[in-house]
Amino acid sequence: MKEEKGALMKYIYIINRFNLKEKTDRIIDRLKSVSEEFERDYEILINDAVEDAKSSIRQFKDSEYIITCIGGDGSINLLLNDIIGTKNILAFIPYGTGNDFNRACFQTLEDGIHDVDIIRINDRYFINVACFGIDADIANDDRFIHNKLIPESMRYNAGVVYYFLTYKARKMKIEVNGEIIEKPFTTVVAANDQYYGGGYRVSPNSSISDGVMELALADALDKINMAKIILSMKDASHLKNPALRMISTTKAVISADQPFKANIDGEPLLSDRFELELIPKGVRIEFNKQFIEKVTEKL
Repeated sequence: MKEEKGALMKYIYIINRFNLKEKTDRIIDRLKSVSEEFERDYEILINDAVEDAKSSIRQFKDSEYIITCIGGDGSINLLLNDIIGTKNILAFIPYGTGNDFNRACFQTLEDGIHDVDIIRINDRYFINVACFGIDADIANDDRFIHNKLIPESMRYNAGVVYYFLTYKARKMKIEVNGEIIEKPFTTVVAANDQYYGGGYRVSPNSSISDGVMELALADALDKINMAKIILSMKDASHLKNPALRMISTTKAVISADQPFKANIDGEPLLSDRFELELIPKGVRIEFNKQFIEKVTEKL
């Protein structure tokens, strides 16, 4: 559902200096100039430390603002979990290593305010993708994802190469739609939208407003077939691979005998049991393509 933004609604921009670092002042200047051009009522909130960011949103819990994070998918996820249960609206300026949620929004959303689905996973929420198996190991590995010696556009791919050479399938138990599937998997992905990993189109039929999540289950694969399925995700031809099964659902449980890694929208989780449930229209988001393009142009 799309809703037009009220003219008097106030924007709160969340600036995490510990992430943006030397680019902080430049981004603030750009936000100010573009916001004035768009005649926005706004306030800029600057967090110098992680501890500040964890508590800064609490002051707005009884408000109804458009709260905007500047960062990647992980920043969106943290803001999502902070505003759940409030009347605030989530917005974002993509400035991360993957920006997969932004990539999908640019393709599917019109400008305005939208009621969109989210997915609960244990006691947290995500808006884009949760992954388990090789994908989670790649996304959680700081040796690649936050390595400044590797160009941002190549960091996920560098992790793919490393884990392609070293990874062994992990046995997981999937409970979905009354079925129990227990065997080794190369990867399991729960998708609320299309992209992850910096442009891999894991679930091309997904949408954040269709009322379902898609589970992608990839069997244990040898190196050749693993390479084929990874490479084919760029153009979505992996859906034809017989080793991949796609399941539409609203609830699922993914578990194992020992704790294992998950990654939700770029943020790590560890458990031996993950309970997932889609929450229809669980959050409102504001999307303005022209504003995003003007703020991020040549930053």
